[in-house]
Amino acid sequence: MFMSTTNPTLDPEKAQRFAARTGQQLAAAMNCYLSYVGCDLGFYDTIRDLGPSTSTQLAAATGCHERWIREWLRHQACNGQLEYEQDSDQFSLTPEATAVLCDEDSPFYFASGFTAFAALRSAVDRLPSTFRTGLGMRYDEHGPGCACGIEKLNNYIPRFELVSSILPQLDGVVERLQAGANVADVGCGAGIALLNMARAFPKSTFVGYEISSHALARARNNLESWALPNVSICDAREMPLPNNRSIDFVTTFDVVHDSPYPERLIADIYAALRPEGSWLCSDIRSFPNFADNLADNPSAALMYGFSVMVCLSSAMSEPDGRGLGTLGFNIEVAQQMTADAGFSQFRKLEYENAINSYYEIRP
Repeated sequence: MFMSTTNPTLDPEKAQRFAARTGQQLAAAMNCYLSYVGCDLGFYDTIRDLGPSTSTQLAAATGCHERWIREWLRHQACNGQLEYEQDSDQFSLTPEATAVLCDEDSPFYFASGFTAFAALRSAVDRLPSTFRTGLGMRYDEHGPGCACGIEKLNNYIPRFELVSSILPQLDGVVERLQAGANVADVGCGAGIALLNMARAFPKSTFVGYEISSHALARARNNLESWALPNVSICDAREMPLPNNRSIDFVTTFDVVHDSPYPERLIADIYAALRPEGSWLCSDIRSFPNFADNLADNPSAALMYGFSVMVCLSSAMSEPDGRGLGTLGFNIEVAQQMTADAGFSQFRKLEYENAINSYYEIRP
């Protein structure tokens, strides 16, 4: 075994373990790109539909080159995403892998993360400059692929949990929505939460506000498909949130931590809400201090990485950006910022998941 002659305090066994872990992380990065290819070309869905398949069968079904598919299949099997049967030379998906990689209706679906990851390639080249200047990238600079990946990644809860499990925890909100209320979804993204609420409460009027042109395009396309008469989508740069206290209910989903000016955003929400209105704020779960995130937050490495690439970048895309980052809008920060804006009531909902916390905030 190699022994260091320049650092006598180095523990070779620990160094070997560290090197092995670094190799695993490199393999994981490679897998993100190759899994993106599998999603983009429909390989996973095709294997799900065909059942156990050889490279020749998958090539015929997808119209792709067999030799490239063979290498991709072998990589996926070595990575543990596909099963391999030696006697038949076939590759397959387990039910669990299917839920994660194929089924967009599954709470375990995560494949769209590969799409979002692949869209960040251009950001890597800009990071050295970003670190020197402090100026990050706006969401739109990541391209439409990032907006698509984030839409699908955040798809399940708006479709299956928001109306049935989250809104009923808010004091009086469901009753107001049933009777007819003015609702604003600030930072609506592709509009999935907005549309699901609007379909459930046809007597209410819903307006989505967004500044990303890629997200706006997806939201408008989704609205056209859903054909709901009680929904409109606004470019918030041209038609900002009204400041006349006319809104009954505001929602934000993973928005505040991305804003260069979160205090201004929160103040705008306060100015828009009726005195008896309420704000449902969903943001990333985190501890107030880094030591606790390091020790007890299993998603911390992923979240800090995503922050550097996307969220912190967005939050510092203006020269004087606040720079909260993915884990920066923890409950203590949220309570302080909302109180500073004039809100008097703050309550953490019992509903939460592995990624998000949910708050009911009132003037």
